[in-house]
Amino acid sequence: MYFTDSNEKMIFAQNSDPNGMLDCTLAGVTYPNPEYRIPRHPSSEYVFEYVISGTGHIEYSGEVIDVHAGMFYYIRKGANVVYYADPENPFEKIWINIDGLLVDRMTDLFLLGEVYTAEVNVMRQFLEIHDRLEHMTPGNSSETCKQISCLLYELLMEVRRTEFFPDTQDKNSLDERIRAYIDSNLYADISLDIMAEHFGITKMHIIRVFKRKFSITPMQYLIDKKISVAKSLLCGTVMPIKEIAALLRYSNTQHFSSSFKSATGVTPNKYRQAKHE
Repeated sequence: MYFTDSNEKMIFAQNSDPNGMLDCTLAGVTYPNPEYRIPRHPSSEYVFEYVISGTGHIEYSGEVIDVHAGMFYYIRKGANVVYYADPENPFEKIWINIDGLLVDRMTDLFLLGEVYTAEVNVMRQFLEIHDRLEHMTPGNSSETCKQISCLLYELLMEVRRTEFFPDTQDKNSLDERIRAYIDSNLYADISLDIMAEHFGITKMHIIRVFKRKFSITPMQYLIDKKISVAKSLLCGTVMPIKEIAALLRYSNTQHFSSSFKSATGVTPNKYRQAKHE
């Protein structure tokens, strides 16, 4: 792992599959940098990215596509694009650059085209892929590539779920828009005040509308979602508990442990130990 001059943390930079089926060439995290700009003329590999916070832009085929927190975007190998941070609100994003015959087939299967964006929370899949890459060795590379293939397929299923399996519920209703907003901002600092400002209504109205539909308050829903993500990361990765707490925007490890124990009956460390026994 190392940092670049562009304020990026590179967690992986090598070829991972000599057979060419799944070749992870680069992976990392880009931290806010108003001067960040990447031209690809053309892109030499497939680009998968998830925006954690802030805003960015993709120039493609004479158009500018805006991306923001809670959005996934994909750039096909061979596409001519430029993507860059918004100078006023530069994005933070997690990403992988990947290639191989398996990726060719997956991207064709999911009909992603040359550039694709979606409002969908796939942070967990990116984190688990990063975790596998960080712990890849010559002795486990074959098994690691299989695991990454499954995670990539799961990621793309989540990205295309609404198109492949349309939900009959009214996604434009206020309660559903509030839920979608929470789902897209699990890794951001959100509160009832922020939600009230975002939707232009009072906090009490948000609570009343949400609880009427889902029988739970929006903040309890947020906590439940964070605990669900924490469980997955505790079982599926070796990410330190301190990093999981920071990722989920807990003020400190003690606050996270207390919240986790309140929800599950055990501490994060005990939960991880029990799942690995």
